[in-house]
Amino acid sequence: MSSFAAMRDPSLRLAVVEALNKARKLDLGDIPPATHQYRVNRKTLHALLSLKISDRALAGITELWWDAGGQPLQHRIWPMWHGEDDTFYVHKLAGIEALTGLTKLTLATDADLEPLLELPKLKSARLNLAGASTPPRARRTAHPQGQARHRGPQPDPHVRGRLTLPR
Repeated sequence: MSSFAAMRDPSLRLAVVEALNKARKLDLGDIPPATHQYRVNRKTLHALLSLKISDRALAGITELWWDAGGQPLQHRIWPMWHGEDDTFYVHKLAGIEALTGLTKLTLATDADLEPLLELPKLKSARLNLAGASTPPRARRTAHPQGQARHRGPQPDPHVRGRLTLPR
């Protein structure tokens, strides 16, 4: 299993795809366009999550920016979504250690931050924390130079099922 496939959180995978797309290291030309404006387009989502991303490409990512709303990839999946809920929040950081070159991180998350300790080059982390599911120890120790602050909507337990990994 590739390191990209080992990332079990759909939003973390999407953040990686967005970073590679912005760096022009990934062609999304074959991804089907959204067919619905007011909901998650599963065909588009699953095509993005099923992309083959090499470990070398993952290691080359130096900045990951996945905030609560406004990402082009989010609007490609759900055109009328504007950050009003936690649909695109990263709920699990498992697998982020494959981003060995990561130096700067901006993330909307309610995940345990412990995996960030495995990123040796990480210099800056701006985390928009949702809810209170992050253990205090992980918040304190994730990275002393990073900033952790709560901003944005509270997680909605009814929304989490919207993004799923393809089978």
